[in-house]
Formats: sequence, structure tokens, C-alpha cells
Amino acid sequence: MATAVELDPRDRLTHWWRLRTHAERAAVVAGAALAIAALAWLLVWLPMQADIARLTRELAVQRAALAQARVQADAIGGLERRTPPPMREPRAALDLALAQSGIKASAIDRTGDDLRVTIDGISFDALTILLESLQRDAALRAVDLTAAARVESGMVRAEFTLRR
Repeated sequence: MATAVELDPRDRLTHWWRLRTHAERAAVVAGAALAIAALAWLLVWLPMQADIARLTRELAVQRAALAQARVQADAIGGLERRTPPPMREPRAALDLALAQSGIKASAIDRTGDDLRVTIDGISFDALTILLESLQRDAALRAVDLTAAARVESGMVRAEFTLRR
């Protein structure tokens, strides 16, 4: 009576391979090569092509951002080369800015190096323009600002402190 010998998986595979004809072996090798190529195409080539397309799109965006950053850096460099505004007495610079803007201050008090300004009625837009021009032209910065809404639309009562 014949007894069945239990083979380990490697021996079984070797035995199975030896039982195949040359044509069958070639077909199995070709099928395995085709499966490996398909897996490589799916798992390597397609993701790589998608990444190349994505990176190409991102490159255009990043180049535009770089160009804008260079323009801004040039603008910053231009600010450094700009001559500083002439140093006027702070009160004279404030009076000049108010006169140029057509704004009348209710009160201007000097406390040390600070100027405390009160304007009873000014549009908020005109206030921001005034403060920006004082900072740009006279190097006076608002260090404290209180703006209370008035009945008229867009108008405020402004109290602010300027300092050099």
C-alpha cells in the first residue's frame, strides 16, 4: 500500500513546476511577468504621472508667488532708499496735515513728547487717511485711539495720541 508523503510548500511548488511542460512553464513565466508589469504600472507609474501633473501645476503657482515676492522685496528696498521726511516740530507737522486735509481739531494738547488730539466730527475714512499721512510724512504714529460713532452715518468723534 502506498503512503502519501506530506511535502512542505516549497517542495510541493518544485514538484508542481517539474510536472509542467516547457510550454506551460513559458506561459506561467509570461503570465507572472505580465502581472508584475501590471502591478508596477498601477502602483508606480500611474501615481508618478499624477504627481508630475500636480507638481507642474504647483510650479506655476509657486513661480507666480515668487515673482510677487520679488516685486514686494524690491518695493521694500525702495522704501529703505527713500529719503526720510524732514523732521518738523510735531505740532507744526500736525497743523500742516490738518490744514491739507481740511480738518479742524477741537483740541490739541501737548504732554511731553505726545500730542493729544480731539476731533469732534470726522469721517472714519478721512481719519485713517490723516493718520496714515502723519505716519508717512511726519513720522508721527498714533499710539492711542478712541473713535466713538456719531449720529451721522460714517462720522466719528476721534481722540488720539501721536508720538514720534
